Amino acid sequence: KIGLVTTYKSLIITSIMSFQGNPHDSKTIEPLLDQMKSNIDFTPNEVVYDRGGKGQQQIGSTKISTPDYKPLKRVTEYQKRSKRKKFRRRAAIEPVIGHLKTDFRKAQNYLSGATSPQINAFLAATGWNLKKMMKQLKNEVELLLFYIFNPVLTRLFLKKKLSL
Repeated sequence: KIGLVTTYKSLIITSIMSFQGNPHDSKTIEPLLDQMKSNIDFTPNEVVYDRGGKGQQQIGSTKISTPDYKPLKRVTEYQKRSKRKKFRRRAAIEPVIGHLKTDFRKAQNYLSGATSPQINAFLAATGWNLKKMMKQLKNEVELLLFYIFNPVLTRLFLKKKLSL
């Protein structure tokens, strides 16, 4: 079983870990948060998790949010919408898992040894993150070249920036 943590907007994998056997989802959150703390020295204020993570409301200073089956009657429409939006965004992790399996060879482990699932998970996550970073770099270089070879647009852009 593999657990992973991604950033909210850009879906960069910040923590990935393999687990022996089939532990309950609520037992996989804390090791992932510990790994995230050691990797990037950051602990999120809130983790949005699926219904499988029920059981723990908070780990350290991190709040664990899981969707409720029925909202309370005192909850306003705005609160309902914002919660729905938050948990829909959580569903974006499913395609990440699918891409790791198909595009980054996570579906089958060709390595041998006790630590091979962890190594395979790290390699797949590294490939995913590198692909996202290369795409971002490509977009920035294209934008730079566009402004270099279009001096009129560059002057308009700089005038607008300087007037702000």
